[in-house]
Amino acid sequence: MMSTATSKYKVLFTPILINQLKLENRLVMSPTHDGLADEEGFVTSEAINFYLKRAMGGLSMIVIGAVDVNPRRSPHAMLSDDRFIPGWKELVGRIHSESGAKVCTQLIHARKMARNWIQDTDDLPSEEINKIIAYFEAGAVRSQEAGFDAIEIHAAHGYTLSSFLSLRNKREDEYGGSIDGRMKIIAEIYQKTRAAVGTSYPVGIRINGDEFIVGGNSLQQTRIIARKLAEMGFDYISVSAGGKYEDSPAFHPKFGSPWPYPSSGGYSGYRAMPPAHMPEAVNVYLAADLRKTVRQAGYSTPIITAGRIPHPRIAETIISGEQADLIGLSRPLLRDPNWVIKAKEGREKEITRCTYCNECMDRLIQDEPGLCVYLNE
Repeated sequence: MMSTATSKYKVLFTPILINQLKLENRLVMSPTHDGLADEEGFVTSEAINFYLKRAMGGLSMIVIGAVDVNPRRSPHAMLSDDRFIPGWKELVGRIHSESGAKVCTQLIHARKMARNWIQDTDDLPSEEINKIIAYFEAGAVRSQEAGFDAIEIHAAHGYTLSSFLSLRNKREDEYGGSIDGRMKIIAEIYQKTRAAVGTSYPVGIRINGDEFIVGGNSLQQTRIIARKLAEMGFDYISVSAGGKYEDSPAFHPKFGSPWPYPSSGGYSGYRAMPPAHMPEAVNVYLAADLRKTVRQAGYSTPIITAGRIPHPRIAETIISGEQADLIGLSRPLLRDPNWVIKAKEGREKEITRCTYCNECMDRLIQDEPGLCVYLNE
């Protein structure tokens, strides 16, 4: 018997294609720095259980956040070597066998911070840029081998590719200056990755709609960037915001570096993880603007939005209003892994609502898993 909620949320629970990958609804888990990898970056049983629980809660796709392709050790989970593949294969296999969710890996390159602990790319030598491109290509191949249904290139927030895209990129060679120069590394990563994984394998990208720092990208720049990304052939564009280090006044208590996210970050950090004092759906206008730009350019590239979307009613309004094509959820799923299925079954009143206190991020700052403090995993 069909759930009455299916008719209540007529758009939210309709399928969508990303390339040839069919998603059963418009709700995905957006990339989440969970902090559950072991010290070497390997997948753990805790990580498998964490994502499996949310996959079984009705999501159409889970984007595993911040999987590092850089061989240098980082605080993220790793996919920089073949030895990491078996753990990811187990995670993806469990999700596929026990739920209907698809699984996407978000590939990230994080490099050691430069002056002022900012991921400045101005002094990055060209030979290092070639290595970065090769790292992403190899990470994409490993993702495919591990069974992931899609990959996402992380070009948002305070990481390497975002720094290239930024208006603050002051390189004087072919990887800076004009917007085409700032996008050159993205174009080369896409070309290499697409050639490696094939035309039918979904390759998405996450960008900032606005960096929310002085001298950084705003919609004036990102409209052009989004149009060019669609033109390149990216299969979806996930729109985030902020998360930059430049305005962060605080320092990580363990590593001594600025921490861009709440509660100790600057305004840019708060826009990446909007807390309770900000309006609901505060960043959706960015995705809506870029979706309109992409559509006017003649592309149907799906657009994902995220950021303080606490209730299915709000998510339905966003999709039905053509402000985005998919809804990314993170903190609401940390609080209630069954958020999606409760909405589908007409039990949205039973959803345990996230309060957007951001204590999950505070846990990460203290080098603990970034889980909801009110939910026992």
